[in-house]
Amino acid sequence: MNLLGDLVSDALSNLFVTGGNDKALRRLAEEGELVPATIYAIKVVVKSDAADEWTYGIDLVTSGGPLRASVRQQLIPDAWRAPLGARVLARHLDGRVAIDWPATLAEAGVESPTGLLAGKTLKAPLEPGVVDGNVNAKRLRTGTRTEAEVLAVEEVVVMGMPTHSRRIELRLADAAVGGPRTVVLKNENVPPYAQSLVRVGARLPVAVDPGRPDRVTIDWPAAAEAAAAAGTARR
Repeated sequence: MNLLGDLVSDALSNLFVTGGNDKALRRLAEEGELVPATIYAIKVVVKSDAADEWTYGIDLVTSGGPLRASVRQQLIPDAWRAPLGARVLARHLDGRVAIDWPATLAEAGVESPTGLLAGKTLKAPLEPGVVDGNVNAKRLRTGTRTEAEVLAVEEVVVMGMPTHSRRIELRLADAAVGGPRTVVLKNENVPPYAQSLVRVGARLPVAVDPGRPDRVTIDWPAAAEAAAAAGTARR
């Protein structure tokens, strides 16, 4: 998501603020049991005429036992604090669930500007892992897979405002050229769930276009899944 997308997401928060027309959401926020949960799945659906649709799969530990559920929800602000494998606080009531993002942020010492924001609870929970429609699946499928080390990272700023994009310098092992080489991604859109992974020294899975060696695609879902499996995802 670019700067415009960030602004759109902020505007969308007005649709889900507790105290609006969603009485069930207000009741969930006021009466729902607040319990710890772990994010086991993330799905991002690209919308051409609106902000991307985000769905989180969460494993809750409730007073009635374990529960796995998924909810469409925008985590505003600081969605980067909710990568795969992260611990969050969630509410559940009468079959509906939501990540209580204000409560989760409060644990991290961050004040939320909104109330509880949440959409539909899915009938069937997501499959584990990350599915991101913003990632070019064809390039990942047809490219030569290898691993790249992050040498440098710079935040891309537009009109004085930070964005999700980064200038990333990578060094990758490439047998096609007989050894390691350096590639610079000048405007890489880093999804919130992977922002904590982009740091100097980190190793990321990538795919290299056989016909255009300068075209390197980072496999953000795979990177997030590997970090969660290794327990390195941070909030």
